[in-house]
Amino acid sequence: EIKGFQDTKMMIKTIDLEIERQLGPDKSVSVGYQHVRGLHLIISVNQNVPSCVASGNNNGCRPNPDFANNSQYSPLADSYYDGMHVSFVQRPGRWGHYRVSYTYSKALDNVGEFFFSSPIDNFNIWQDYGRSDDDQRHRLVFDGTVQSPEGAPGNLLERITHGFQLGTMIQYYSALPFNITAGTTTIQGTTARPTVNGEFISRNAGTGFRFFNVNARLSRTFRVNEEFRVEAMLEAFNLFNHVNGIALNGNFGSGAYPTNPLPTFGQMTAVADPRTLQLGLRMSF
Repeated sequence: EIKGFQDTKMMIKTIDLEIERQLGPDKSVSVGYQHVRGLHLIISVNQNVPSCVASGNNNGCRPNPDFANNSQYSPLADSYYDGMHVSFVQRPGRWGHYRVSYTYSKALDNVGEFFFSSPIDNFNIWQDYGRSDDDQRHRLVFDGTVQSPEGAPGNLLERITHGFQLGTMIQYYSALPFNITAGTTTIQGTTARPTVNGEFISRNAGTGFRFFNVNARLSRTFRVNEEFRVEAMLEAFNLFNHVNGIALNGNFGSGAYPTNPLPTFGQMTAVADPRTLQLGLRMSF
């Protein structure tokens, strides 16, 4: 197999617009839009691709029958991203602060995210035009902290209640796509996808798993004197032990699409970390 590289610089064109509005002394809201156009993205294209099933001495009816694959890393792929984000911020005050942010976006391209992705059809890479590997329609994040006073306590109640801080981050992301394969290869030697009426289904036609996660942190600061403080903390990651899938079996099999998949198609094969707790102690002086 011969490999080469065609030298053309990748180009990124962007359009950004954002408006922010102050709401009183400690609040603000912002709305933004971003368009990103990627040109000359690198993709591995076979320049000596077979056009028939290899049999006898025909070498797969390649353009140059004296050689096998001749893969060239070529700047031929394109991508598009459009996203709108909205955020509301409550700035730090006596009791705490919080922020809510939401993003609605769409990403399309004709090349995978993994290093030097190859197309299903080396003669027409636009057969792979579809949802990007990282196309995520919705992203919602909340993070905030509430706290009790940290000043020197003046009575028993203040000794009990002062110095606490509770923080959290809540994340919800809609599902990423995944590429549905047929478990076979094409004449060109690429990974085949199921077909409908003789045409390959779109790349990344499958829908994976939503992501939901809550992290939390509870701490209390003890004043030993004016200069020395001790902070004890308890941190929880994935507080509700929610099962977040991160990988699945995308092999649909050779059955009629979409009605006759393999029994294992779509089954979860890997998950994110379960609930984790950790204790900490920090001294400052």
